Amino acid sequence: MDVKMLEAKNHIDAFAGCLCRYVRSDTEYFRPHYHNYYELFLVMKGNVCHIINSKEQLLREGQLLFIRDFDVHDYIRGDDNYFEFINLAFSRETLESLFAFLGTGFPSEALLTAAYPPVVSLSEKDKEKLAYDFIELNVNSDGDYIRFKARSLLTYIFSNYFYNYVEEKTQIPAWLEITYEQMKRPENFTLGAAQMYQLSGKSREHLTRCMKRYYDTTPNAFVAELRLGHAANLLLISNLKVTDICYECGFENLSWFYKIFAGRYGMTPSEYRKQYKDNK
Repeated sequence: MDVKMLEAKNHIDAFAGCLCRYVRSDTEYFRPHYHNYYELFLVMKGNVCHIINSKEQLLREGQLLFIRDFDVHDYIRGDDNYFEFINLAFSRETLESLFAFLGTGFPSEALLTAAYPPVVSLSEKDKEKLAYDFIELNVNSDGDYIRFKARSLLTYIFSNYFYNYVEEKTQIPAWLEITYEQMKRPENFTLGAAQMYQLSGKSREHLTRCMKRYYDTTPNAFVAELRLGHAANLLLISNLKVTDICYECGFENLSWFYKIFAGRYGMTPSEYRKQYKDNK
């Protein structure tokens, strides 16, 4: 599948930090894509067959969807499924500022790490009100006003419609489980967290959020634990020098290896090896 990455510089007004569009299925060309910015889209007419992260999702009139910067999505267009939606694209900086403002009581982590984009259903009254606010962004030419209005609108949307969001499916996303297991191989964890980012295909920020949510650790801490476990095993089953084991496991600094090994096992690598031999 040919997936296109859309860049913020081409799809968002740099000053306002956002861009609003009204989309009709009979005049638009759709293709699988993701982007380095975020989106909200509100279904105005018809039902949308949305392909999101390789899963089909039926969106109905009045539903509001939050698309993250890692979601790969597309829309199926056909003669029998005409639809219209309003799309508001906004920058990472805008979202980060918003979530910082809303604070720790807001479920930002749940929204950003859910396997599939969060979606809520609006009443007809709420749909019409939100549509009016979106369209006002599109018809106003004052950059300062658009910037202000977009931030006010995003604050209203997230604090009113996504404040109590809980992901329906709590199982670990398949891509994360696969990456987690792949990293247990020495040829991967010895290369460090950079290898984990590459295997996952996700951004550093998104992988870190998901590791914290589903495994209560970070990529760096996970890699360090795998390396230490491998080093401890080599100390017991091989005659390699401690220095060689240090570099074999991917550590680049011998003194740092000694420090974190002692922190994990309560003794130096040499003492660990000696204790095992004495016990044996």
